[in-house]
Amino acid sequence: MTHQPVFVPANSPDLQVMKEAGRAGLRYRLLIDADGGPSSALCQGLFYIDSGHADSPHHHDVPETIHVIEGKGFAILGDKRQELSPGDTLFIPAGLVHGFEAPESMILLFTFPVERFSDVTYHDAGNA
Repeated sequence: MTHQPVFVPANSPDLQVMKEAGRAGLRYRLLIDADGGPSSALCQGLFYIDSGHADSPHHHDVPETIHVIEGKGFAILGDKRQELSPGDTLFIPAGLVHGFEAPESMILLFTFPVERFSDVTYHDAGNA
């Protein structure tokens, strides 16, 4: 835990590629993460979803927020399909099966209440 401010310059750290099955075309950049610097039970970053790709249905053990920075697409939230546009924000409760579809490229700001992104478990919907 830190009580000091943290500055993260634009375009850092490097983009990482999601390697899990069902996540082709997804990249991410961790902005606040205890593995890269001080964190106070908060992990934040950017998801980049390429046009025509999707983040397959899954759920987490912790809640998540998503804010659409760029692009239009859809969030699958349980059995509902929500259209997303820049400026939209979602709160996704722990355990809710969700995913994303990007007919055009999208950039999403994500936040989890954990110190490290590596602490976030992705449970594929088929294994829920």
